[in-house]
Amino acid sequence: MGYDKPSFQTVKRAIGGASESTMAKLIGPDRAKEGVLRLRPIFEEVMLEGLVELPHAKDSLCRLKENGFRTAVLTNKYGPHARRVCDHLGFSEYLEFTLGAEDTDWKKPNILLTRFALSKLQSTPSKSTYVGDSPFDFETAQNASLRCLLVDTGTHAFHELSLLNQGYVYKDLKSVTDYILNL
Repeated sequence: MGYDKPSFQTVKRAIGGASESTMAKLIGPDRAKEGVLRLRPIFEEVMLEGLVELPHAKDSLCRLKENGFRTAVLTNKYGPHARRVCDHLGFSEYLEFTLGAEDTDWKKPNILLTRFALSKLQSTPSKSTYVGDSPFDFETAQNASLRCLLVDTGTHAFHELSLLNQGYVYKDLKSVTDYILNL
């Protein structure tokens, strides 16, 4: 598209929203939709290459399911891609559903998306916990009055997340799962 190649750090800072939002941060809003349309087929060819789960991810989902918790993925990633990743990593068997961008008219942090997900889970904010790894996730949980637990996965630093959610930021998924199981 004629743009300079962004640095890894520039891309890392742009992540945290729907594809078009990320692309807008990288190339500007005027051509963001075009950028996403060009990127999607390229991404689909390579999206599973080298993909590995975060430490303790599958084990955490398994432990939660064994203890009667119902889990789902709520993401701004393109829905078919998110489901393909969850299937590839073996997560889908532990999830009620994976809901991504373009599966509804809403994206995080819109409360209508969160309400829709809670409805599908047959749950309420007071009986639910939102686990995420970004400021977008924190805002999503806050908008819906959900307890929010954040995990330092590397995209956003532990100290940055701690400024948002002091006392409820965890270094890994095992720690956050241990906390949930002891609520």
